[in-house]
Amino acid sequence: MEASMSNLQFYLTIGIPTLAILLGILMNTFQFSAVNARLSSMDSRFSSAETRVSNLETRFDARFNSIDARFNNLEVKFDTLIGKIVELDNRVTRIEAKLDIR
Repeated sequence: MEASMSNLQFYLTIGIPTLAILLGILMNTFQFSAVNARLSSMDSRFSSAETRVSNLETRFDARFNSIDARFNNLEVKFDTLIGKIVELDNRVTRIEAKLDIR
């Protein structure tokens, strides 16, 4: 009976820690799976946010291009207006020179 008890003690001494290690490995695998699923979920959220930011960037670029075009159009008009004023000033200067008004 003593030999069988000693075999039982041996099996328990080896078996319980081995079982605990196997259960630990199994639990770690499940936890790793859960963390991986949450990270995948976060990845899809970041992709969605990146798409939205990209769309906003495109809209802002379109707005700024539109504003740039308007300012360029105004610049052309101001250049034309300044040219007309310079022409008018030259004409007045010539008239004043002919009439000796200055």
